Amino acid sequence: MMRLCDWWVSLGCQLVTWNNSKVIDMNTKQFSLAWLMGLTFLSSQLLAHKAPAVEDYKLVPIPQYSQKYGAASAKGALQAAKVLISTLSKEQRAQASFKLKAKQRSGWSNLPAGIVEREGISVGELTVDQREHLFDFLSASLSPAGYQSVMNVMAAEAFLSGDKRAARLKWAPENYWISFYGTVEENQAWGWQFGGHHLALNIAIENNEVESMSPSFIGTEPALFSYNGVEYRSVVDMHETGYALYKGLSKGQQKAANAVSIPDDILTGPGKDGFIPEQLGVSAIDFDEKQRQLLIAAIEQWVLVQPNENALREMETIKKELSQTSFVWCGTTEINTPSYMRIQGPSVIIELLSTGGNVGDSAQGQGHYHTIYRNPNNEYGLD
Repeated sequence: MMRLCDWWVSLGCQLVTWNNSKVIDMNTKQFSLAWLMGLTFLSSQLLAHKAPAVEDYKLVPIPQYSQKYGAASAKGALQAAKVLISTLSKEQRAQASFKLKAKQRSGWSNLPAGIVEREGISVGELTVDQREHLFDFLSASLSPAGYQSVMNVMAAEAFLSGDKRAARLKWAPENYWISFYGTVEENQAWGWQFGGHHLALNIAIENNEVESMSPSFIGTEPALFSYNGVEYRSVVDMHETGYALYKGLSKGQQKAANAVSIPDDILTGPGKDGFIPEQLGVSAIDFDEKQRQLLIAAIEQWVLVQPNENALREMETIKKELSQTSFVWCGTTEINTPSYMRIQGPSVIIELLSTGGNVGDSAQGQGHYHTIYRNPNNEYGLD
């Protein structure tokens, strides 16, 4: 039977606003938010994973970044992955393991667990010791900045777990899933995926090196918040580095960059593998050196999430292609106003959307972001 959430998407349901009008546009017909939430509730009851509850205050903040396996690398990731997998039961291993080219690998989503069913094994299904090994693995697999992004997203989810919509949408930090693809061994091609609401990291490893981090989605709601005594800034730096580039442009360049209206969502998100949007905005071919450095700094916010062994290689390619790269910016630097950025070149597509509104009542005015990083020439390490 077709999954209900797939049926919903197939009808062309597109959320256009969560402001005071609170309506959606489905095949040009207007439906109330109540209809949407009713469908969300039904899909969550019928389809979504029901991870065992974990007391959020004990889970978040997640453990600090660790170099137990040395600096982030494919070698350290392999060691940490094998330790984690060794702690899983036979049933858990089967649940978390897939063939290298399994269709589940491209089935990731940024939507909450109450709407979209995930593959793999969830944080909530792991024991305390297994969770410790999971976070050791993520530390071994991501740069400090990348791991901090995971910390931020899961903390934002813990913040939302107290919202009145949380039970229905399954906003909870235990609702993030880890899955492995291929044979997790030395000299083998393999990969992993970690994600849930507002997060989907896809790392591919080949020839004992990180090969790709594309596609990877990092979002958040809220963006500026406090939870369990810790202050968080989630995705805000990404927004601010993009705006710094925009402010560094001449008036004519700014006009060229402001080439599109702010879309309802990012264009190359889940389900958009292989899609290349039209290249618009201001071309970097005429950027001066300061502008080029601002552009590089903006790109690094995403590319440097992964270990240096691939991040530095990717950045070298991107720098060589800067003359073929374009920049789109619409909006301001305010976290809770609609804004959109797109950086696009032969080997990189980065999008950032600030929605200008919030779904959770508890997060009103505190920011809501969707971002995506893609290397269209190397998705999932399979190209």
